[in-house]
Amino acid sequence: MPELPEVEITTRNLNKIIQPPEVVQEWIFYRKDLRNVIPVTKIKKLNGSQLKKISRRAKFIIFEFENDSIVSHLGMTGYWRVETKNWQKKAHDHIAMKLNEDKYLVYNDPRRFGEFDIFKNSNLHERFAHFGPEPLQQDLDLDVLTKTFKKINSTIKVALMNQKYLVGVGNIYASEALFRSKIKPHKKANKVRAADYALLWTEVKKVLQEAIEAGGSSISDFKNSYGEKGDFQKRFLVYDRKDELCFTCHHPIQSLVLGGRSTFWCRHCQK
Repeated sequence: MPELPEVEITTRNLNKIIQPPEVVQEWIFYRKDLRNVIPVTKIKKLNGSQLKKISRRAKFIIFEFENDSIVSHLGMTGYWRVETKNWQKKAHDHIAMKLNEDKYLVYNDPRRFGEFDIFKNSNLHERFAHFGPEPLQQDLDLDVLTKTFKKINSTIKVALMNQKYLVGVGNIYASEALFRSKIKPHKKANKVRAADYALLWTEVKKVLQEAIEAGGSSISDFKNSYGEKGDFQKRFLVYDRKDELCFTCHHPIQSLVLGGRSTFWCRHCQK
């Protein structure tokens, strides 16, 4: 599933290619079997509206129009790409925005877990009212974040992936950040020391930034809006490396399930 780095990369790509403001001439629907899709009649009302801004909140892409915003979640395998005149529709194309005769923005999603919602701009804040802070925001109060996590009774891995505490960190980057911080993933969040949290927040930021710079992680389907795969999967220290040797201590990487998700860690390096 695309996490913060992959969604941030997509958002940056779209802004660079489209360079809002840009008028969306027409919304085109090819399939309607995504997990959540806006009614066609509702979204068609945006034909001819100006796309003012494309931004990211957590793992969501926000397309802001004059009065309304479309909120897009990539699900497990979704991605946006830009096409030019005479482009050929591909398998699993669901929705397209026709910007002009030479430019289309197309959403493709093989597993169809993507979501689309529409909100009045004045009500958009309600969609994210229960979300935690952004891990890369400049004014993130790490002391407050640590105090929040010290009150959580779940494992630190599950807590890191809970979007109401901190957004954007999913299975991949939680495993990687915990390894870098030398914290075992099944340790209770309220048992992690404040000093270890200080290191964890540093490593969360670093791993997310490094992933963005590497183009994201393409384990299976993720591609950016230019059709290119990311490279960060080549730098995984523990994720998806069960039984392979740890680069630090040379003992086998372990795997366990936490919160229904496969979790990778080193029992010798993480305490």
